[in-house]
Amino acid sequence: MKHALTATLLATLLLTGCSTGTWTLTTWGEEFIEEGIPADGFADGCEVVFDEFLIVLSNPALRDGDGNSVSELPISQLFDLTQPGPHEVGSDNVPATTYARTTVQVAPLLDQTTAGNATDAQLARMEGLTLVASGTLTCDADAVDFEWAWQTETIYECEPELTLASGGEGVTEFTVHGDHLFYDGLENPDALLRGQAIVDADANGDGLVSRAELEVVAVAALGDYDVGSQSDVISLDDFIESLTRTLGHVDGEGHCQI
Repeated sequence: MKHALTATLLATLLLTGCSTGTWTLTTWGEEFIEEGIPADGFADGCEVVFDEFLIVLSNPALRDGDGNSVSELPISQLFDLTQPGPHEVGSDNVPATTYARTTVQVAPLLDQTTAGNATDAQLARMEGLTLVASGTLTCDADAVDFEWAWQTETIYECEPELTLASGGEGVTEFTVHGDHLFYDGLENPDALLRGQAIVDADANGDGLVSRAELEVVAVAALGDYDVGSQSDVISLDDFIESLTRTLGHVDGEGHCQI
């Protein structure tokens, strides 16, 4: 899965005697997506279990200290992060040195998107979509199902701690934090997880909370929810969609800019 430019660069490096190593990108949803978020993780005592967490990852790149692209993997893959991970996204041979930047694009599924660890059926259902999260949210005696899909596009520029020795191997993990979907703040680093407002959004009482039902819930009426500077966020649906752009981290808790 090597880009032609990367292969040319590698050949040049070998001819000039420069050393190389192998860089591998993986992705993981951690225990919160694989096993669920327990009640002690929520400020209001709710808990959630995910049935699916589908995400499309595209065009990962590794950049040197000057910001130059050293490796670009022209791939687009679909992953279901409820499956035990980490999952390999791709790998490449790159110069042996220290790296401080990697970028990953979370974008709608394309014709050339392949199944990373997802099934063919999941791939067929994701046409035009970026992210699908489905599962069950339980608050005390009330439980609702959800299946939310988004077409948002986000480019994450992340800051890994990666040093490759000559002939060595190094791994960068694009970590996806599913708990962010339930944050009560868009810009507050001390945001808490809440679920009761989502359960209460089940207006027709069918046990399934749709995005249409979230759309009619005004965030301003939810005293615990803070939009920060994002004044265009009006509904609970807007709020959660904005949170989808904060899911990406690197190597666990490492920082990524949007």
